[in-house]
Amino acid sequence: MKKLVIISESKNTGTRLIEQMNDLLKKHLKTENILVSKLKYSEVNADLVLFTSIYVKKRGIRYIPSDIPNIISKRIIDHKNISEIISIEEGKDVLFINDCYESASEAIEQLIELGLDHIKYHSYYPDCTSYPCLETAITAGESQLAPYKPKKLIDIGTRILDIQTIHEIGRILDLEKYLNDSLVINYIRDIVEISKSIDESRKKSLESQTMLETIINGLDYGVAFINNEGEVLSLNPKFEHILGVKRKDIIKRRIDAFLPFENTNLNGNGAYTGKIENRDVYIQYREVKIYGKTGYILSLRHTSKIEQGINYTDNKVFNRKLHSFKDYLTINKDALDIIRIAKKFSKTDSTILIEGENGTGKEILAQGIHMNSFRNNSIFVPVNMATISSNLLESELFGYEEGTFTGALKGGKIGLFQMAHGGTVFIDEIGDTPLDVQAKLLRVLEERRIRKVGGVDEIPIDVRIIAATNKNLLELVEKGQFRLDLFFRLNILPLHTIPLRRRREDIEYLLKYFININLQHRRIECLEEFFEKETIVFLNNYEWIGNVRELINLVEYLTLIYNGEKLGLSSLHSYMMDVESKKERVYLSKEEVWILEQFEIHNRVPLGRTKLAELAINENLKIGEGKIRNILKTLENYGLIESIGNMGSKITESGRKILEEL
Repeated sequence: MKKLVIISESKNTGTRLIEQMNDLLKKHLKTENILVSKLKYSEVNADLVLFTSIYVKKRGIRYIPSDIPNIISKRIIDHKNISEIISIEEGKDVLFINDCYESASEAIEQLIELGLDHIKYHSYYPDCTSYPCLETAITAGESQLAPYKPKKLIDIGTRILDIQTIHEIGRILDLEKYLNDSLVINYIRDIVEISKSIDESRKKSLESQTMLETIINGLDYGVAFINNEGEVLSLNPKFEHILGVKRKDIIKRRIDAFLPFENTNLNGNGAYTGKIENRDVYIQYREVKIYGKTGYILSLRHTSKIEQGINYTDNKVFNRKLHSFKDYLTINKDALDIIRIAKKFSKTDSTILIEGENGTGKEILAQGIHMNSFRNNSIFVPVNMATISSNLLESELFGYEEGTFTGALKGGKIGLFQMAHGGTVFIDEIGDTPLDVQAKLLRVLEERRIRKVGGVDEIPIDVRIIAATNKNLLELVEKGQFRLDLFFRLNILPLHTIPLRRRREDIEYLLKYFININLQHRRIECLEEFFEKETIVFLNNYEWIGNVRELINLVEYLTLIYNGEKLGLSSLHSYMMDVESKKERVYLSKEEVWILEQFEIHNRVPLGRTKLAELAINENLKIGEGKIRNILKTLENYGLIESIGNMGSKITESGRKILEEL
């Protein structure tokens, strides 16, 4: 017998969800509830852990063994408990009470989607500072949170697991075959019973078919209802999307005309896989009986989506669209230290600023941090500030209300921050942010709240923010182009990527790696099989102005023109020769030459700003620590010295060559 452990905030929630799962799988599944507040004192033994929300997972994931799979539930209102709401007079104002803003908003949205839009909802939750005192209130099992005693309080009960979550539990635990057709049929029966209880004035707008379509439209996989003749009676938008057809072209037509599989005969229950538009698709069908007539429920989903539905804390299965730390390829000690630090940062929720040149893997680091964090089961939203028009930037980030400007969408639009609720926002090219938007970003960082363009309400958001830049933000601050207070808000956990020219040992390692990825029908054991010796020497000494991205692009080109003969210098891009010739033309000031000479004189001892300032005083040179700092940065950018951490810096081979030529 499989075991499911439900981690919840309250005992009421856990008890209700256990009851629901027992109704469905009691003979095949043992279910246990552990409160998140007691999780650290409990031993978790289970085949699957179910968190009741992202917030519960955030608090409890650290106590779950890494080899136990876990998912976050999606919960909906129990349709059997809404009959009292149906009878509320049209246009009446009611207060909806729940334990937080998000839960209240989600429950209200679900009621409206069910067709219960004849009343006006006002939300209340702990810490809500403004709310009306109304005679009628509704709550989802949280009556103890009522801010006053309403004349009428309707408790619709704790929200239950939705169809998608139940099927996901069944699939992961290999119990889906025991669900049979009862799950969907019970939903339909509930809807039919509700429709019978609605008075005549509401009946037309709440017919069971409308409510049923509302439910299946919310699923993130394709669902269709097929009659006994194989004709499509109803389908959701996801089904249309996967098949690549429009509703009007498939309704009342036979399903086998649209499924590109050898066998599309529906009989009983079954499942098989195939390809639709070159993507692997899993199709499952179940026989059901409604009003005595046989039909079928058909579900379609991309197999990659099935893999993404489950999350293991040790990343055995992960979102394949995002990079992990393993994708940051390096054998350089300093770069490996950066990854080690990034892994530590990923276990916190503080803001991270990643600084470094283009092509050094800043977004790979950001994605790795997200995938290594407790938010790895939620969305990762990247936004590049340099690619969005300044007049659209604010509405893209924060969204807008309906009617805010000409062409605004009906109902408004949510922004990227709100879209990323529960996940991570990666803000690339943060140095290109306009000053007026910087002020609003500062507010988001300080208060974790946003206000839509044209809106008045503040909306709380739960996001992890990672920013990145290839610019020196402090220099932008001095020029008045970047806010100092925003810099300090971003720079809580700093990371600095290393350019490829300072990771010389990575050059051959990366060349070999990407050559073997791009080469067809063969692999190389060493670069000498692919390049002439002089080409290898050149590439090892090349400056790589585009860093790893430039190297990847070069390899893609070279593997395409490769015909089995070793590649010489003439095979490389012509601009690379120009870069190398310009590299030799380095013009240094007297102070820069003097400092470079000190590194050569003290070859075995790393030098820092303080030591160099002392040496300057001893030689009666007027070079302060501030100027020395700028000179060191210039020399490092030229590749003439390299930093070795807190110990200081040392001269490079390029630096020695420059001194020899002076």
